Amino acid sequence: MTQNDSSPSIPIFLSNHTVPDPAPNAPYLPSDVEAANYFYGLPSKPRLIARSSCDVWMKPTGLEAYLIPKELTPLGPHLLNEVWEGRVGPAMDLYLQEKLENGVQWTTMTPLRIGIVGQPFPPAVILVGVEPGSLSHELGIDVALGCRSILVENGILDIHVEIRESKFTRAAMMYKPALNSNPAAALHEPFSTSLGLPICNAKSTNFEGTGGFFFIDSTKPGALFMLTARHVLFNPHEETNELYRYKEGTGAPRRLVMLLGENAFKARVNAIKAAIGGKGIIMKQVKRSLELANAMDDKQVAAAERAAAQLRMDEATKAIKAFEQLLADVVRDWADEGNRVIGHVVLSPPISFGFGDDGFTDDWAVVQIYSSKISKLNFVGNAIDLGSIAVDDLTAWMYPHTVNPGSFDYPGDRLLKCHGTVSDQEMFKPHPGTQDHDNNAVIMVLKRGNTSGLTVGRLNTIRSFVREPSKVIPSGVSREVAALPRNSKSGAFSEPGDSGAMVVDAVGRICGILTGGDGAAVTDCTFVTSINFLLKRLHTFGFKANIFPLAVDL
Repeated sequence: MTQNDSSPSIPIFLSNHTVPDPAPNAPYLPSDVEAANYFYGLPSKPRLIARSSCDVWMKPTGLEAYLIPKELTPLGPHLLNEVWEGRVGPAMDLYLQEKLENGVQWTTMTPLRIGIVGQPFPPAVILVGVEPGSLSHELGIDVALGCRSILVENGILDIHVEIRESKFTRAAMMYKPALNSNPAAALHEPFSTSLGLPICNAKSTNFEGTGGFFFIDSTKPGALFMLTARHVLFNPHEETNELYRYKEGTGAPRRLVMLLGENAFKARVNAIKAAIGGKGIIMKQVKRSLELANAMDDKQVAAAERAAAQLRMDEATKAIKAFEQLLADVVRDWADEGNRVIGHVVLSPPISFGFGDDGFTDDWAVVQIYSSKISKLNFVGNAIDLGSIAVDDLTAWMYPHTVNPGSFDYPGDRLLKCHGTVSDQEMFKPHPGTQDHDNNAVIMVLKRGNTSGLTVGRLNTIRSFVREPSKVIPSGVSREVAALPRNSKSGAFSEPGDSGAMVVDAVGRICGILTGGDGAAVTDCTFVTSINFLLKRLHTFGFKANIFPLAVDL
């Protein structure tokens, strides 16, 4: 699935909106219309609860008043970067924790910029998320002002606080990636060994996520492992949150990992059938074109039309043959759920929030992959298949500003192979030579997830504070890297079911794995746990992880 344009200007009627007059000198209660439309343009279209700013929401003018979409952009260089994690963020966290007794069920705090699409240097804000229906406008204003006072006390005078409703969400041998010449390459991808594997616990196939990245361990020769998010394979709402470690010879049952749950498998099969039907429609249209060409008086024009129609007919015929062969292979190899079991969990610590000095969410699991599913015969290493987005589109998305260095080169085989990692320091202070369409220094990233497919986004330059209300997991606040949508028209960077997916930069350096997101109905901010934190945690449990394995290593 690729990213689609969205959020055009739309007409809005203002019968339920009263603009304060004269302009207030303090925050005011938003009207129903303002609450519903203040964040228009964000992927989830969240509802505004309150703002610390007294700026009046601008009244659209004319017979039909049009809303202009907004977009989120990275904070970039700002004085807040120096005091956010050490002083301001923890102080706001403590303040909001105290407000929990008053029903302020906050979920996230993300410093960023939000403004009209294309606006240079849009205003910086602290975007606070609260559980839908948990906070009134009246109390929301008090909370926004309380957070704002912490900013002022620390000398941050140009940032306001905006609160919106938002819910935090976690949500036979495999094939070698197909060659470019195969018309079924894109449909082939979910069953191949490239990254973005749609996986689930074999006992709960309706709860799906994404495989992250492969690694090997020199102390365990021949074994291939995959890391993903723990909550993909251990439902945090139904299972005990405790250390899981599988040991051979103990008689304990294995926690099996399946490629594609039943509904996901049926969806992929139906997609192949739909592609066959689509090519059949093209062939019928081409036949009508040939009939018209044969009736033309101008022989030269008729010949050109027949040649063009025949080319399209040959392409459709070749595609249908490839699609039908893939359908037969998939049904033969993968219809049996037992054949879709690709490995078992060997280790997963309990989910913890704000873990250690790094403060990330400790949410990961290690899966040992069966050699009958992935071996040196079909393994391509940690590589993302880019084939679902056209070469020119993806290149433009990865480098939306002309000053950007041309470090992204679309691979000849469509596979972006991973090498190297992005340091935490670089994530928060990108190289100034790489800029997005707003002239901000930025790291453009991409991921392939089970639900949303291949998408492009940009990392925020400051970490978010994330709180997930849970009755099972001890409460706490984590600090996560946030990935924002590519622009106002690109849609969300991730969707539920993408958890575990690996996030990489333009040259294939690993940033981390996707662990969650926040938004109203869909995701506005995606949260990423740093690869550097994950490697340290693997080492703590005795893994000497080589995250760039080759086929010859298996």
